[in-house]
Amino acid sequence: MAEPTTTPARIAELEAEVARHQVVHQRLSDAKRLLDQELQRFQVIQQYVERAALAETLESFYETTLEAVIEAFEFEVALFLRRDDDANSLSVVSCFGFDRVITGEVLPFDEAWLKGTESRLVKPGDPVLEAWASLDLVDAVLCAYRNRDGGIGGVVIGGKTRAKQSYYDDLTPETCSSFTVIVCQAAALLANQEFAADIRAHIDALQSLSTSYSRFVPFEFLKLLGRDSIEGVLPGDHVSLDMTVLYADLRGFTTLTETLGAERAFAVLNDYLAAIEPPLTASGGFVNHYQGDAITALFPNGADTALQAAGGMVAALAGFNREREARGEAPLRMGIGINTGELMLGAIGGGDRLDGNVVGDTVNLTARTEGLNKMFGSTCVVTNLTVERLEQPESFALRELDRVIVAGRSDPVVIYELLDCDPAEVREGKLGCAESFARALELYRKGNFAVAIGAFAEVLGQNADDPVAQLFVQRCAELVRAAPPGWDGTTRLDEK
Repeated sequence: MAEPTTTPARIAELEAEVARHQVVHQRLSDAKRLLDQELQRFQVIQQYVERAALAETLESFYETTLEAVIEAFEFEVALFLRRDDDANSLSVVSCFGFDRVITGEVLPFDEAWLKGTESRLVKPGDPVLEAWASLDLVDAVLCAYRNRDGGIGGVVIGGKTRAKQSYYDDLTPETCSSFTVIVCQAAALLANQEFAADIRAHIDALQSLSTSYSRFVPFEFLKLLGRDSIEGVLPGDHVSLDMTVLYADLRGFTTLTETLGAERAFAVLNDYLAAIEPPLTASGGFVNHYQGDAITALFPNGADTALQAAGGMVAALAGFNREREARGEAPLRMGIGINTGELMLGAIGGGDRLDGNVVGDTVNLTARTEGLNKMFGSTCVVTNLTVERLEQPESFALRELDRVIVAGRSDPVVIYELLDCDPAEVREGKLGCAESFARALELYRKGNFAVAIGAFAEVLGQNADDPVAQLFVQRCAELVRAAPPGWDGTTRLDEK
């Protein structure tokens, strides 16, 4: 059987069919290549969004954006431009791939150069490249982005320069769609960045304002009052609390003011307060009120913290005095009184002017207690109302001084001297004759004044510089001559 013959016409048909298949195959291959490129670009864009969302500053955001543009499109260079206030210029806020630093460079701008917010190619002869000749771009794609107000916020550009054009492929229209996507994502992320920056700035401003407020009304005061901020405090706001109060007074400040003058004395006062306040706050207290050279401090965390603060304040003052003495200046002295009890904490004032303060018998007694230091020659006097609240009384060196009724009160309080505020040698001297002093004090209270004189003299024999023993010798001598009727061992003080 004869084989069929292939006619020239059939051969032509087959060749045409093969050619069509090759064209289709090439088209499919090109489409697949473009699709792979687009998929790769969108993967880069997705990764970019994740990274850019974590950028902590605008500068790092710009850098992350341009790095993603370079990675996705294999451009030689990329720029992030922000529109200036005059609307007719753009500033380079970030660049990538340039041999020179062009950040901060200002370029002319015309919205007519844009295609809305869609990307467009710019080739040689385009007015954009002519206007931006300093960039030496020969082939680029640009896309505008919107700001938070809906206007043109700036432009992102990617492309190649004249100097290296032979090393990079020409840009094609297929680049535009995915470039628009990445710029749109950048615009959204930038808006979030700016919004977050505004929030941070607002928070910083509030924190700064809050810090400024706290210099006048401590945060601790607001917390005790049950308020989150000073704006929430109303006239008459108050709360009843049981708390330890410390009152500290600078000795001889009036004389110091006369000697130095008001301006210099004011500076010394501030230096003094700067020295003694850190140990006070470190112990959990806070200064509630300044009254000239005196301070009232509150201790919400227990009586022990107030005594710890007193010791720290005296030690800080000793260090401050060493600096003063090295400059040839006289040392400063202070007295401290500590008391515990119920008080009223709140906002005091007529409405237009408020002051955060504490009032009550506890506060008044604390001030009176501090004043007893002058009588006894001590540094820190503590009431029994505080001593009874101590959780670890063994941690402190305390010496009972007297039972007194201060001016303005009818009930007596027992007062103690906090020996931890004395220099080491003075403290050891008082502790060494503590038992002898306690026996002498008991004789005094029972009214055995003649015998008590000898007992206190014995104390002075052991510690001749004890001002308290010297005071009681003098008292007993006076009481021997004229003991008051109904003596019960309580000292009544008529002066504040």
